[in-house]
Amino acid sequence: MTNQKVMTTYSHLVEEQDDGKMLQQVLQNKFRFSRKMMTRMKLSGMVTVNGESMFFTARVHKNDHIRIQIFQEEAAYILPEPVPFVVIDEDEDLLIVAKPPGVVVHPTNGYPNGTLANGVMHYWKERGETYLFRPVTRLDRDTSGLMVIAKHAYAHAFLAEQMKKKRYQRTYYAVCHHPIAQATGTIDMPIDRDPDQPMYRKVVEAGHGYPAITHYEVVEQFSSASWVRLQLETGRTHQIRVHLKAIGHPIFGDTLYGTGDDYLEINRQALHATSLKLFHPRLRTWKEWSMPLPEDMKQLVSQLRSNDHV
Repeated sequence: MTNQKVMTTYSHLVEEQDDGKMLQQVLQNKFRFSRKMMTRMKLSGMVTVNGESMFFTARVHKNDHIRIQIFQEEAAYILPEPVPFVVIDEDEDLLIVAKPPGVVVHPTNGYPNGTLANGVMHYWKERGETYLFRPVTRLDRDTSGLMVIAKHAYAHAFLAEQMKKKRYQRTYYAVCHHPIAQATGTIDMPIDRDPDQPMYRKVVEAGHGYPAITHYEVVEQFSSASWVRLQLETGRTHQIRVHLKAIGHPIFGDTLYGTGDDYLEINRQALHATSLKLFHPRLRTWKEWSMPLPEDMKQLVSQLRSNDHV
């Protein structure tokens, strides 16, 4: 395992509404640093105001320049491999990628290599960069689409906090069996692990399991299927797949929760992470990325349309 120190620098110009506040208050309000991170910064002198070290209880004033330097111990412990994925966007804090279907996100005992993590580590190695692989969210192996990877601990912690505050929006496309009666709706059903099948999740009675909420909107209706847009309010394992199965609309190609007789239409679950919207940890503005329906799901939708006109 190789380790190195990687430095991330943040700058902030004190605004009028923060004039006279303690430095600690401004850091907490603007950057949402954890208590652990604040303690580290106090001890290591990583924060300066106008080029000078200050006590965190000192007052800052309008137009003061706050500079924060965060050193992270990064380890390149995942084997770099040329695994296919597409870089959608990248900056000092985040890497936005499109994961193809059939690729596991992180190495496991069953998938020790050939994962997205291996591919991202290879991508960074080729650029002379070394970071920990920090996915903010994950996608199932056979789900395609957008993912956010944080480049350092602060960005990861910041976005995790944004998710708790419902300031991280994830939208998916799915093609599922049978027409859905209501054009829009919300599926509010708790989910838990099935004790008899460790890989399987299921809807459980209210008051048990973990809260899970999925909002949906029908994009197009067919005689035997529905193309739907879904937005997650929570992010449980297999949530969309479990919820759609629970309301009688399993996803095409889903070998775990599906019907088992639709493998000819598509050779993986017809589920795609189509857009992401988040509050950026450095820019402090909303950022959004999107990508269209992938080719195999386009073909499935086209086939369903054709079947309706036969």
